[in-house]
Amino acid sequence: MVSTATAPATRGELQTRPLVAGCLIGVAISWNIANVGPVATLLARTYGTTLTVIGLFTTVLFFAELAVMVPGGRAIDRHGAKRVGLVAIALSLIANAALMLPTSPVPALALRGVAGLGVGLGFLSGAIYAQGGTGQAQALAGGIYGGVSLGTGGLALAIVPQLVGPLGWRAPYASAAVVAALTFPLVAAGPPTPGHGGRTRGPRLASLMADPQLARLGVVSTVSFGISVILGAWVVTLLERHDGLHAGPAGAIGSLILLLGIVGRPAGGIFVRAHPHLARPMLAASFLAGTLGIVVLFLAPGTALDAAAAALIGVAAGLPFGVTLAGATRARPEAPGAAVGAMNIYPVLAIVCGAPLVGLTFSLTGRGRIGFAVLAAMWSGALLVLKGLDI
Repeated sequence: MVSTATAPATRGELQTRPLVAGCLIGVAISWNIANVGPVATLLARTYGTTLTVIGLFTTVLFFAELAVMVPGGRAIDRHGAKRVGLVAIALSLIANAALMLPTSPVPALALRGVAGLGVGLGFLSGAIYAQGGTGQAQALAGGIYGGVSLGTGGLALAIVPQLVGPLGWRAPYASAAVVAALTFPLVAAGPPTPGHGGRTRGPRLASLMADPQLARLGVVSTVSFGISVILGAWVVTLLERHDGLHAGPAGAIGSLILLLGIVGRPAGGIFVRAHPHLARPMLAASFLAGTLGIVVLFLAPGTALDAAAAALIGVAAGLPFGVTLAGATRARPEAPGAAVGAMNIYPVLAIVCGAPLVGLTFSLTGRGRIGFAVLAAMWSGALLVLKGLDI
């Protein structure tokens, strides 16, 4: 097993062309994450099914993403991030073009799985491609990439409903296909990326999952990215039940948890590049801020404080993103793609398992507060992994 001990990273140099190409991959695939939710009711009527089934369109996407994490990372290490990124965009384009054909829910779910494979491959290849620089510039590049890709999901939330008039129920799919078609040639024109080629299998999954550095980074990613997605899924329901808000205001408040990652992710990368010796205190502060935000939402003290808490969570969740991506690539420099994939298994698995479990707590005493209390405890408990974290 390769040692995970690394020397402190230097400030490094940011490389613009790989960063732009990586961000374009993130734009192409991230549209799929948020394009269905805004028109879920319309899709349910179109397919003649329930909202629960339409909810599976997102679940299937994440399951497919989970399945491709390590194999996709190995493919990147072998063939390069650019090639795998182009495959990811092509999968998104093909799946969404096919989804525009009238069909039933079962084939549509299968096609969403194909799109999910593209999301997984695209997330990894975009992250690796964007980090073409050196030293702590990798954390900055990772933060910028994370902010752009997350912001694309926010754009999908805002734009897809506006396209229903001219496109009807095909709006989420047509928009995703157009985004993929526009970004494909731009990424194809990007700089080449190295791959070792050949038939080398790379590190085994068991070896990667047993790597203490990747495990610690996985915990950090789980409590920042993973928990923020779970919170985004259920905060509207919590505010409706405990603060008496209607869906509109509750949705506007809840959206801050994801949208402000656009600020938090680049800000974390910029901070670590400027002050690498303060990376660990920054992570600790982000954990405590996120915990505080959940506690305030748990208490539902009123609209203004709810909004402030959601904003605090959004920024806090974004700050560690660049650090985790750069840390994973440094932990396994011989297989950076596989390392990022293995690390990302933790938050994606948390989303797949945690989102329905938190949903179940809304049928228990406290109507969801138990689930939010557990998430707050997990976020603060992640402070325990920082001591041994090499960043």
